[in-house]
Amino acid sequence: MAKKKKSSLILFAIPVVVGCVFALLNLLTAWNALELRVYDAFLGFKPDVAIDPSLVLLDVDEESIVRTGAWPWPRGLMARGLETMAEFGAATAVFDIEYIERSPMSADQEYLKGPLKDEFDGLFDEVGSNVASLFGALASGNIPMKDAGEYGDMLLELLQDGKTELYSATGKVAIENDSYLGKAMRLFGHASVTLNLQDQRIDVISPELRAIAETKFSYPNILAATPIRTVPKDFLIPIMDVASMASGAGFTNVTIDPDGVRRRIRLVEEIDGKRYLQLAFAPLVKGLGNPDIVFEGKQLVLKGAKLKGKVTDITIPLDEKGQMLIRWPKSTYEDSFTHVSFYRLLEYRQNEENLVSNLRSLRTIEAWALVSGSNPADAPLAAWDAEETTRYAALESGTPQDKATWLETKAHFKEETAAFLSAGWDSQIPDLLDQAKAYADPAEAPLYDALKERFSGLYRNCTDTFALTEKQAAALREKLSGAFCVLGWTATATTDMGVNPFNKAYVNVGTHAAVANTILQQDFLDETPVWVGSLASFLLAIVVILLIARMSTLYQILVGMGLTLVVVLVNYGIFHFTGTYTYTFAPTLSTFGSFLIYALTSFLISEREKSFLRKAFGTYLSGDVINQIIENPDMLKLGGQKKWITAMFTDVKGFSTISEALDPESLVKLLNLYLSGMSDIVLENRGTIDKYEGDAIISFFGAPLSFQEHARAACLAAVLMKKKEAELNKQFMADKLTPNPLLTRIGLNTGDMVVGNMGTVRKMDYTIMGNAVNLAARLEGVNKQYGSWILASDATKIEAGDDFMTRRFDRVRVVGINTPVQLWEIVGLKADADDKLLDFHDRFEKAHQVFDAMDWAKALSMFTALLEEKPTDGPSAAYRKRSEEFIKKAPVADWDGVFSLNEK
Repeated sequence: MAKKKKSSLILFAIPVVVGCVFALLNLLTAWNALELRVYDAFLGFKPDVAIDPSLVLLDVDEESIVRTGAWPWPRGLMARGLETMAEFGAATAVFDIEYIERSPMSADQEYLKGPLKDEFDGLFDEVGSNVASLFGALASGNIPMKDAGEYGDMLLELLQDGKTELYSATGKVAIENDSYLGKAMRLFGHASVTLNLQDQRIDVISPELRAIAETKFSYPNILAATPIRTVPKDFLIPIMDVASMASGAGFTNVTIDPDGVRRRIRLVEEIDGKRYLQLAFAPLVKGLGNPDIVFEGKQLVLKGAKLKGKVTDITIPLDEKGQMLIRWPKSTYEDSFTHVSFYRLLEYRQNEENLVSNLRSLRTIEAWALVSGSNPADAPLAAWDAEETTRYAALESGTPQDKATWLETKAHFKEETAAFLSAGWDSQIPDLLDQAKAYADPAEAPLYDALKERFSGLYRNCTDTFALTEKQAAALREKLSGAFCVLGWTATATTDMGVNPFNKAYVNVGTHAAVANTILQQDFLDETPVWVGSLASFLLAIVVILLIARMSTLYQILVGMGLTLVVVLVNYGIFHFTGTYTYTFAPTLSTFGSFLIYALTSFLISEREKSFLRKAFGTYLSGDVINQIIENPDMLKLGGQKKWITAMFTDVKGFSTISEALDPESLVKLLNLYLSGMSDIVLENRGTIDKYEGDAIISFFGAPLSFQEHARAACLAAVLMKKKEAELNKQFMADKLTPNPLLTRIGLNTGDMVVGNMGTVRKMDYTIMGNAVNLAARLEGVNKQYGSWILASDATKIEAGDDFMTRRFDRVRVVGINTPVQLWEIVGLKADADDKLLDFHDRFEKAHQVFDAMDWAKALSMFTALLEEKPTDGPSAAYRKRSEEFIKKAPVADWDGVFSLNEK
């Protein structure tokens, strides 16, 4: 009896202990990361959020970069885009781009080639005509020689007036990009810029700039019973030219959950008693009529918001830390929301300027002399000059009236152009030329034919370009009219990437569109407090035992698993229909663990049912799960140690192009052969492969097993990999596995790195991290700028020893690393180098020394000679180009010789 009572006490203690364990686990941050994975799964099953059609992502994408130039752009380009957005009626422009430092000036090419050229031509034509008339009159005797001086004075006065006017006009050529961008923001009227929240006070911000931020960017209509809980102490503010002209600003900072995923965001922060709104939330609130923002418990209410023509209260649920859960779309960045390449805006402007250029050329055709009256091309060109005049005026004043006038004159230019191009001059002028040719000397017939052909070609260019701009205008107007636009850099080189519940690499610009869409759709998500999940874990562990206590083992398992499934389904049902997530992972495991341990314990206590229970567990549960619950082993702990080792990053040049030309099966076969060959070399030289990222290999030498020659082993592996690459390419090309050879760029760096198990308790990886790792990754990419294949830091070169032939490059600062780094190219093994190669590299070093001495002309000559001898030598080509650039524009006088590489 006592034994039975003891067994009963043990069985009774099981749900209590299990419930307590999972209730406590539910409070741990690491455990919460597992709970968040269940949240992500539930969100994946929930129907996708509807997308507001007014949300447009204006992407500075790969096409924009390729066609316009490397990022960052001159800010004048963003200003031109804003003007186009204003023309087509975009409602809001949200800049996910920081403008916290001033930028250099640039030249207005359109003004330089257009109106300014016309003024120069007009002045010199007038002066030339007057001079010709004066000398003609003197020669004919119509003006006595004694009066020539008076007419000469008149000519000098004309020249002096023209000089003054031209000097004034040339002042418009130079564009102060920061001012231009600010004025364009003011002209647009609804441009919102970024405030980057900081954990420390920023002392370098001027009082004037801080005053603008506090008065212009803070939101006064916020009612909260207590001060808003906040971590940041200050923020970085855009430069004065931008901050003073923008209509608003918001902070860009996003909360990242412990597992690295972005699920939630703060909408309001408080700094120095002022309240500021999130980047997308700030202009959205203005668009909703600037309603009062009221904090009511665990929710934020927009009182009297104007949404879709109605006045309503929008209630936004908040989590325990005052954050809104983002209702992410399920699709990738490219497939979520409406996208417009920013290049489309610039392309439209460029085509307009091309149209005007063609009109100017058409206007100068001599054939117009056959038409009575003024030149018909004068009307659209005069309309364009008026458009440019009113545009400058609108930029300078920023008033809605001047903006309206500018848009009216632009519409008038299009009307005048359409009228001119539809007047039939494409047939009339050729007919007139044919008639004139009939009466002219036959010897002049080819001149008339050439003139007709030139006229027709220019007229056709004008017609085609005008039709193209009208087509582009219609497409842009359709997407931009009334749009809430978010602008940001999204090209492949961007590092502004994040993880959301559906995508491991989502461009963070899309976060702001997702925030706005969540509020506009009022499709909100919520979550219960953590303690609710802990309480549910405890109660369910007991409830399941009360249900199965008197059942046979088989039914215990069936009911226990069924109840476990019910917990999941009920929680999902609540989430599906209400949007409220109740903690599921811990309660489910508590239910499951409680019944499982109870059944197992019963099995062990009841010797008679022992065999049957083992069979039942084996039927319904995997061995791993059973062993985990029964044996409760220690989890592999996270952590690492600092070690002095060498990291290697490799990447294949242009692999995206190669992959696009291959079907999936061929691509996988090619990659497997390539990665196998390269990986074998890493392993044979005592390297450790960290991971593969597509065609890229990340590896390191000197861990987990330490050895002193890790830098030499890494360099040797890099040299052997390039040799192996040549062998593989012969095979690949012979077997037609790839359209182009696979050429590998390699970056090497030696330094202190943290190596060990990184990740979460559910997923971890033996890997490396730290600044020294980042530098190795950067060096791989820096190869592109030098035309090299293996690039190593000074630390790696020194530790590798003297067995390698190296070539010295620059001292540089790479992106994200401020300390200058001496770059070395690993050419190969000295033992493999012949005298010719040694001599070539010796002369390269001498040329480099001349380059270091800033004798650009001599350096250019020396690198040109090297390149003529070896045309395929990328570094020689790179330094020749740099010498040419420094001849045209020398670096600043106090330049320290360190190059800043802005590309990753």
